[in-house]
Amino acid sequence: MATGEAPAKGGSRLFDPDDGQLDVSSYLEQAHGFLPIPLIVTEPAVGYGGGAIAMFVRPREEAGTEGWSRPDISAVGGLATQNGTWLALAGDSSRWLDGRLQTSVGGGTGKINIDFYGAGLGLAQPDQAYRFSLETSGAIAQADWKLSPKSPWAVGLRYVYADVNPKPLDQTASPIVLERVTVSAPTVILEFDSRDNVFTPTAGIFSETSYLPSRTALGASVDFDRFHQILLAWQALPHEITLAERADYGWASRETPFFLLPYIELRGVPAMRYQGDQVASLEVEARWLCYHRWSVVSFAGYGATRLERSSATNGQSVGSGGIGFRYELARKFGLHAGLDLAHSPGTNAIYLQIGNAWFRP
Repeated sequence: MATGEAPAKGGSRLFDPDDGQLDVSSYLEQAHGFLPIPLIVTEPAVGYGGGAIAMFVRPREEAGTEGWSRPDISAVGGLATQNGTWLALAGDSSRWLDGRLQTSVGGGTGKINIDFYGAGLGLAQPDQAYRFSLETSGAIAQADWKLSPKSPWAVGLRYVYADVNPKPLDQTASPIVLERVTVSAPTVILEFDSRDNVFTPTAGIFSETSYLPSRTALGASVDFDRFHQILLAWQALPHEITLAERADYGWASRETPFFLLPYIELRGVPAMRYQGDQVASLEVEARWLCYHRWSVVSFAGYGATRLERSSATNGQSVGSGGIGFRYELARKFGLHAGLDLAHSPGTNAIYLQIGNAWFRP
């Protein structure tokens, strides 16, 4: 990953001088360069829609190759879908003190119209859908500190504030009592990160362990707790193949508002479709760099829930899978982009991917 090259000028900024292929590295590394990311929304939970995000990528040139594989990133954008959902958001992730300190801030507002199901609502009919509108606004601020300058281990603290007003849609009355919820919570974080690249890794591990206590003493409207463990791994194999795995576990206390319960996150599975007090999932992916900058991707996943609050079932499970492709859009940054076509029982979905499907800055 070169860092000492002089930036290309004129129209050639959009093509790599080494292979003549489309490449936006030289454009992105300029002070005002940004990647316009079209958002094609096909999320089954909210319907078709679209939007755009402007992503500003700022390489830390003083950090050598790491400055390109782990740049500072800012983004601003919005989206809207056919069912009336809309969101506007902005955020920044930056590294300081030779990369030892990482800060992340973000905020947003919008309205999300989405189906929740009886299992997550604690009702007797686990597969019965109920549509709600969540009017929400919120912000997060996070700081992570590496235990030593080159250590993959870091400890962090995140603060989350959100105001959510749930309302029923398409029905005269809600099957549960709805109340406006204010979340005000610190989150303690333990992180391990040995990825060779934050956009499209080919080797390394990312692990984040987090515990969130929302408390009325801090301004929240309800006391509840959440625990989340995520583990991502990439392994380079012969013949330009990268094998990747994602394992996820979430737990929430019984007082957690229904719209904040963990849910199965797999490509092809509608968001919030399978919720529980405990949720676990596993997804594996193989990416084969088959021709110059082009790769093909295949993936499959499985998730399960445990429901202590539901009288109808102890849990649910679902599998999914699909195929996709990637193009190496910015060689210096190791950034690939492409599309995934995913399927789960009763659902098909298309995802536009910028970087890997499990992106963490």
